[in-house]
This record gives sequence, C-alpha cells and structure tokens, in this order.
Amino acid sequence: MKPILGQYGYLALIVSISLEGVGIPMPGQSLMIAASILSSEQVMNLSMVMMVSWLSCFFGNTCGYLIGYYFEGWLDKKGYISGPKMQKLQTAIKEYGPACLVVSRFIEGMKQFMPLACGIAKMSRKEFLFGNALATTIWVVAFSLLTNMAFEHLGLIMHFYAEHQHAVWVIAAILFSLMIIALLKRKKT
Repeated sequence: MKPILGQYGYLALIVSISLEGVGIPMPGQSLMIAASILSSEQVMNLSMVMMVSWLSCFFGNTCGYLIGYYFEGWLDKKGYISGPKMQKLQTAIKEYGPACLVVSRFIEGMKQFMPLACGIAKMSRKEFLFGNALATTIWVVAFSLLTNMAFEHLGLIMHFYAEHQHAVWVIAAILFSLMIIALLKRKKT
C-alpha cells in the first residue's frame, strides 16, 4: 500500500473508499490503515487522512444508497439483487435500521453492499444519513485514529506486553471464553 499512497496520496484514498461505497470491492480500508501508519511516521497528515476517508466513505455510501433506491428495477433485471439472501437482508434492514450500516462497516463484503441494499429496502433518507454518518465516524476512528495511536506508541505497547504477557493472555482467554458462552446461549434461544 505504501507505493500506491506514495504515488497517488490522498487521491488513492478518495477513489478506493468512494468506490467501496457503491459496491465495488477496493482496498479502501487497507489504504486508510496504511495512510494512518504513515501519518504516525509523519509522512502523511492524520487529520487529512481522517477527513478524506470520512468524506469519501460518506459520499460513496450515499451514492450506493441512491443507486439502490432509484435503480432497483434495473439491478433486479440484471440479476444483481434477486434471491432469498436479498430478501433476508431487506428484512434485517427494516428490523434493525441504521445498526445494519454500523455493523456492516466491519464486515468485508457487507460494507460494500449494505448502502446499496439500504436503498433497495427503501430505508428513509433521514435514517440512512444518520446511520451512514454514525457508521462512517466509528469506522474512521477505529481504523485510522486507533491505528495511528497504536503505531505512535508501539514501543510502549510492546514494553507493557513484555512485562504483563501472562496477564494479557489470561484476560484474552477469559474474554474469548465469555464470547463463546454468550454465542452458545444465544444459539439455544
């Protein structure tokens, strides 16, 4: 990713993140993470990385939503949106609303398709814009700001881990076990 960012800079972020929003698989998230790492090395500007990423994501997702909203018939005719999976997705969107946008931002494949699906499901514009802004903000903070902070403080993190390695693994094992138990209980109900 470094050569792409070195050659195209912020334009690479704009293109890849925007195109992801209209359903085209691109390395937008990977580029944003790489740009955030480069900003921890003072090669790129973190504020610009975050602003460009947020605007590109919000714009791309909005375009994807509008395509789904206004071109549902054409998409169906071409066979892009037919089948039981689409029906399930539309049901989930109607039931959970903007939460679908937030969750999908962290699932590869779903993040590219969810804005389009929200348009097809005729989610209200107000609800979509709220969910889109929330999902975009959480996604940029998680993969840009936190990545930058982690790489800026990598020495401290490694030192802490070296001193508390056993405690870190015990806590991780407990959290993983609790997650498995919760999933098993959920499956039984």
